[in-house]
Amino acid sequence: MTAAAPPPEFRPPALGPVLSARNVAIVWLFVALLFSAQNITSALIRGRPISLQWDVTHELIYWGLWAACTPIIARQARRYWLERGGGARPWLAHVLTALVLAPLQVAATYTVHGAIHIPLGIIPIADVPAFLQTARRSIPFLSFTGFFYYWIVLGVYYALAYRQLYLVQRAETAEASLNSLRAQLQPHFLFNTLNSVAVLAEENPGAAALVLTRLSDLLRTVLRHDPRHQVPLDEELEFIRSYLEIQRVRFEDRLRVRLEADPATRRALVPWLVLQPLVENAVRYAVEPRVAGGTVVVLARRVGDELVLLVEDDGPGLGQAAAGGKSAGIGITNTAARLERLYGDRHELRIESGDHGGLSVRIVLPFVESSAS
Repeated sequence: MTAAAPPPEFRPPALGPVLSARNVAIVWLFVALLFSAQNITSALIRGRPISLQWDVTHELIYWGLWAACTPIIARQARRYWLERGGGARPWLAHVLTALVLAPLQVAATYTVHGAIHIPLGIIPIADVPAFLQTARRSIPFLSFTGFFYYWIVLGVYYALAYRQLYLVQRAETAEASLNSLRAQLQPHFLFNTLNSVAVLAEENPGAAALVLTRLSDLLRTVLRHDPRHQVPLDEELEFIRSYLEIQRVRFEDRLRVRLEADPATRRALVPWLVLQPLVENAVRYAVEPRVAGGTVVVLARRVGDELVLLVEDDGPGLGQAAAGGKSAGIGITNTAARLERLYGDRHELRIESGDHGGLSVRIVLPFVESSAS
């Protein structure tokens, strides 16, 4: 029999900074002030004098030193990650660290307390032995609570760390989904355009050559923009114009186009290729099957803090488009999925019959201007 392979060594996940020094200081200062307020309230209720030395300063020192211990706990948390499959060693390391750190923190509290108050005469020299006796009695007792404070800080660290991991993994999942959708979208556009070239090659070889030239320009643009999710609306509209020029070579006067964009929208950021599949659908159902052809309308305007994009046609409308099968649905389906990934519930996609028949696709996005000059 061969010996069983040892389990793989557990490796903690890679993380960015989980706790900032500023946030640590703010949290522990809040805790110190909270306990100081509790001490003062207790003194007032019991009718005893308020001691700034013990009711306030001592709390600030005690919790301030826990703030100083927090980076040590965070370092141990990263070094000895508690996770299923990590074994008993990380747990033992944290127990030993807590057993050492807790009494040291209490001892440091009384040391700093004495170093501040004895030289100032707040603790008279004659009272120093009693102060030291109080410190010796307090260290074992407060070490028990300090042991539990260690695990509280450790738990908070892991909660924040796992939240960070969740956000990173969610972003990576969204990125992978967008890349997958983009990988579907671009071949879909390419195959449909090449189909147009195939039709023209039989009817008008010269026009087919012109379309291939324009198509090569479009493909260079697609490849250049592939890594980006968003582009200024101007670039998207320029791509749509080039695409429609290719289609106009094929359909000539049967394809009528109206493209309007408010000047205020031209630098607004939109997902790359968000309009092209919608325009392609409009050409396919409003122009291609009809002898008289049809009209494709693309509009863009700003309404408050939102960008409104509209693609309309005067074709047969929802019924015919729905009967077009799988190919007809890829563009709009991918567009809806991309918008959901990029914007969540901060967008709107509405598909309905147009005011004068045909199909109307309305997209509403948050209005964000490009920072590029």
